[in-house]
Amino acid sequence: MTEPTSSSSSSSSLPRERPSSLLFPRAFAEGQPAELWRERFKRLAKPRVLISAFLATSALYFFAIGRDRYTTVSEFVIQQATPLNTSSASVLAGAASAPQVLTSLVDGQYLQVYLESSDVKTRLFPNPQRLEQDYRVKFPDVLAGLPSNSSGPAQLSFYKKQLHVAPQPLSGSVILTTSGFTPDQAFKLNKELLDQSRRFVNEVNQTISSDQNNFAKKEVQLAEINLKAATKSLELFQEKHGNLNVESEQAAASSFISGLESQLVELKVEEAALRRQYRDPNAPEVSFVADQVSELEAQIRTERDRAISENGRDLNTLAIEEAGLRADVDFASQSLQSARLAADNSRRESQRQQKFVVVLSQPQLPISPDQNWRWQGFLASIGVVVVAWGVGGFLLKAMRTN
Repeated sequence: MTEPTSSSSSSSSLPRERPSSLLFPRAFAEGQPAELWRERFKRLAKPRVLISAFLATSALYFFAIGRDRYTTVSEFVIQQATPLNTSSASVLAGAASAPQVLTSLVDGQYLQVYLESSDVKTRLFPNPQRLEQDYRVKFPDVLAGLPSNSSGPAQLSFYKKQLHVAPQPLSGSVILTTSGFTPDQAFKLNKELLDQSRRFVNEVNQTISSDQNNFAKKEVQLAEINLKAATKSLELFQEKHGNLNVESEQAAASSFISGLESQLVELKVEEAALRRQYRDPNAPEVSFVADQVSELEAQIRTERDRAISENGRDLNTLAIEEAGLRADVDFASQSLQSARLAADNSRRESQRQQKFVVVLSQPQLPISPDQNWRWQGFLASIGVVVVAWGVGGFLLKAMRTN
């Protein structure tokens, strides 16, 4: 009697538990995927998984997806026709050529700035669409290349990335490296940049030499004008005063007055002797000599007044004026001589300091793609991971400490 009761009770309990058992799979179906996705997300969000995914993506791009790059290298030096140190004309002369090496290095640095300028980019690619067409983006590598309808600064930035100018401090030479997506692009760009380097050096030399020579010629012309003006002033002065030589005239007048004074001294001595000889001071012999002394003194005063007075010839003033005019003529003559000498030296110096681009290594058409950029990009990715790991660990440690 007890067994049927237990079986009936168990059988009666089954219909009550069936709804809960039926709801359990539904709850499982609704809740398990969310928890599963959370678990998967937690696993993916781990630093090691993220780093591995980043490095795998980086390796996939640099070694599989990335477009091939071709590189062309050339080397040249900016050499003077005659170096600053005339004891040696060779770049390989060691310490004797140090000034030439420094000059070439400075010229190379100027040339580096010029080749990376927008002016050269415009000369090489006058049509922006041509640059976009030559370096357009191609699938699957959508990161490399120049997008269409890009702005001017974006094109200039992309152009700078296609070349690398490296002046060498020890030798003074310049290493020019160009890259492209095809061998022709890299080779052609390198050749055109070499032509632009020659044009830049020639134009700078010609401009500097022309400016120096023109300045020297203007100085010569100005000196000639000054000399003509000074000479003309002296000629007008001489014509105004009867073409006399004031210095000679002044010397002659001084000599004449000196002669009269000598005669005056002799007559005064004779007068004194006669006055001792004759007791009468009005004696005819004494009066005759005394009259000669008076006349001679008056004549001497007249000659002196004539030489220095304003109403006379005023030889002193004329002599000072003539000396100034002659000094102007001498100074203008010396200035003209110095200007002509400076012009000749400028012409010779401009020829001596002419510079030329001497190509040490001609660019060659690349045969195989350059793999260095792939390894450099992948190693840069590893460097980013290392830096991020170090900085992140430091910040987490600092936060936990606080």
